[in-house]
Amino acid sequence: MNNRIVLWSVVAFTPVFLAAAGTSAASGAEPSTLASAPSAAQRHWLVRAEGSLVAMRDNWLSLPLPEVGLTVGRDLTPRLSVELTGSAREVDNDHRRSWSALAAARWVAVASANGRHALTVAGGPFLEIDNIVHGTLPFAHGELAYVYRAPMGLTVLAGGGANIALTSSPYVAPPPNRCGNGTGDSPSFCLDLGPDAQELHSGEASAHLRLAVGWQF
Repeated sequence: MNNRIVLWSVVAFTPVFLAAAGTSAASGAEPSTLASAPSAAQRHWLVRAEGSLVAMRDNWLSLPLPEVGLTVGRDLTPRLSVELTGSAREVDNDHRRSWSALAAARWVAVASANGRHALTVAGGPFLEIDNIVHGTLPFAHGELAYVYRAPMGLTVLAGGGANIALTSSPYVAPPPNRCGNGTGDSPSFCLDLGPDAQELHSGEASAHLRLAVGWQF
């Protein structure tokens, strides 16, 4: 009888000891996950207001132009989340306004012990829609970003990366202007400032900078 009690006790409590040991080992081996903070573990959804600078080679100097957007995200694990971002480019210009969509998976590479500060990497498909110069083009997006998560729910993201074109744009830059020879004794003056936009070919990378503020719930 005593042997049976001992046997059932071992069977009943062995999983408890194994689970406790596993939890202890996990906490010792990975102390810097977002899940280590109770507030981060309890908040799985987030909404962020986004401000971005995206280079699309659709202006004379090929400067990055502003985009504003909204991101909705969901934590899948303590270190992995998915995000969907919709943005508008040059919203104050009815003639040049365009849109974009980004679906990204974000992984926490390094995090503080309390889970509030993290260095993350993210990547996924990025689609520029109805651009004034290049039309609709697919890209592969990758970025490195700092993420802050406050216990009260506030979250901030600041990062940068690149968009790599997956297809070539149909836009072809016009040939450079040729200065004609002056006639007579009058000197001729010609200054070519280059095309109003640049060609975008498959495999080429363009800069993408992001700053966002939001809330977790």
